Amino acid sequence: MNAKDKKFLKGLQTDFPLISRPFAALADETGDTEDEMLAYFKKLKADGILRYIATMFDLRKLGIVSSLIALRVPKSKISKTVKIINAYPNISHNYLRADTYNVWFTVSAASERKLKSILAEIRQKSGISDMLDLRTRQVFKSQAIFELK
Repeated sequence: MNAKDKKFLKGLQTDFPLISRPFAALADETGDTEDEMLAYFKKLKADGILRYIATMFDLRKLGIVSSLIALRVPKSKISKTVKIINAYPNISHNYLRADTYNVWFTVSAASERKLKSILAEIRQKSGISDMLDLRTRQVFKSQAIFELK
């Protein structure tokens, strides 16, 4: 990464403009055109440096319930189980871990009833009943800003 990459990526983490044309504003800061800035962003994405740009909402304040779920899945059923989980738009993350509980995912829903229904469907479709529902008990605010060397 060069100095421009580092400056751009640091800015994305802390000062991304929340306006209708954010890449035009970023381009103004660097002396590029909006098209050049968009092309630059696409290159960073194609190179695998960026996956996406997203906002973070406080789901609780929006009335949405969510949970971290851990499943104990036999190796022979991992692929099938992951496909079932990933079919739900309510799933935002899904990870395979080297642990007794080896498939972890986050799920959100508009109500407690809907969240429980999704989990029941996943149990039924996958045949996996060993599930931990790890609800947030207390929120500790953190900010992930990655230092670029």
